[in-house]
Amino acid sequence: MHGRTNRRRTMVGAGTAFALALTLGACDTTEPAIDDALVDDVALLAADATLEDVTLWNQPLDFGSAGPAQTEPQAAPGEPGGRGGWSGTFSGMRSVTFYDENGDEQDGYDPLLTESIDIVLEIEGEVSRAGWEASIYRERDKTVSGLLGEETSRTWNGTGSSEVSRSRHLDSGEERTYDAVGTVEYEDVVVPIPGSDPRWPLSGTIRRTFAVTRTGPDGSITRSIEVVITFDGSPMAVAFVNGEERLIDLAAVDGVNPVRHRGG
Repeated sequence: MHGRTNRRRTMVGAGTAFALALTLGACDTTEPAIDDALVDDVALLAADATLEDVTLWNQPLDFGSAGPAQTEPQAAPGEPGGRGGWSGTFSGMRSVTFYDENGDEQDGYDPLLTESIDIVLEIEGEVSRAGWEASIYRERDKTVSGLLGEETSRTWNGTGSSEVSRSRHLDSGEERTYDAVGTVEYEDVVVPIPGSDPRWPLSGTIRRTFAVTRTGPDGSITRSIEVVITFDGSPMAVAFVNGEERLIDLAAVDGVNPVRHRGG
């Protein structure tokens, strides 16, 4: 990973931060299988984070020049630069570092001479979709490369972590509540430049791992779950949740559950 001197730290949004309180129960090793409801619920957690990633990947990369911290107005859901699906307030921090083809830092983004950008994001807030609401906190350290000259696509790599609290899922009158902590790895996700048609990631993989605690009348159980998401240029990304297949509709509109069953 490149060094991170002379980073520009920018406040993204202005909102009320919340305190996450996650208490994970002891891991239950006697029930390795997970039911369909848990598969769908964890797929939704992964899908919502992925839609947030896709929004970033489809934005212009001109973040300006390196310099002191600045405050920027919050973009409302549905507005350019906004994060679709959000409700309530959110806040975050973003820092970026630009590099030329020799790996030397630049003072700012150059559309022809910048080769890669290191982007560190930290965001927290309240999110909701159909039948689901939660408080989330996410950190990401991503590098986008392949920018030199007049590129037609870009490649994303990186890592991150997340915490989800008070995740409430409603389905046919049944309420399921979760807390979750997780990690993420981005592996060579190739994305067309903004304005391309189609605009969906062409290839690459996202691996998300979760320790999910479900709380119910009979107490709490914790499961370790891995979600592997792959892209092929279509608006339907394939997600395997501990081997169970689900689809993520990357074109899902704000507030709609983006998780699909194949053929459903």
